[in-house]
Amino acid sequence: MVKINITMEGEDISEIINELLHVGIELLKANRKELREVLKILADESLEVLNEKKTLEKGAELYKKINSEINWTYKRNKD
Repeated sequence: MVKINITMEGEDISEIINELLHVGIELLKANRKELREVLKILADESLEVLNEKKTLEKGAELYKKINSEINWTYKRNKD
């Protein structure tokens, strides 16, 4: 069994948060290979979600709305 004790010392919460961010960034820099693998997995999963029929239908509806708005704005400004 592993026991981890964490103590936080600092004058204020922003100092503690800044130090945690610094440690986190250093961990990411030190583990680029692992981070890259995680990002590849997330990208693959994202593409699968985006290719689902329901998601594609929502994207098509959004595209139609945006295109309609652009055309309406262009027509209004042209007159």
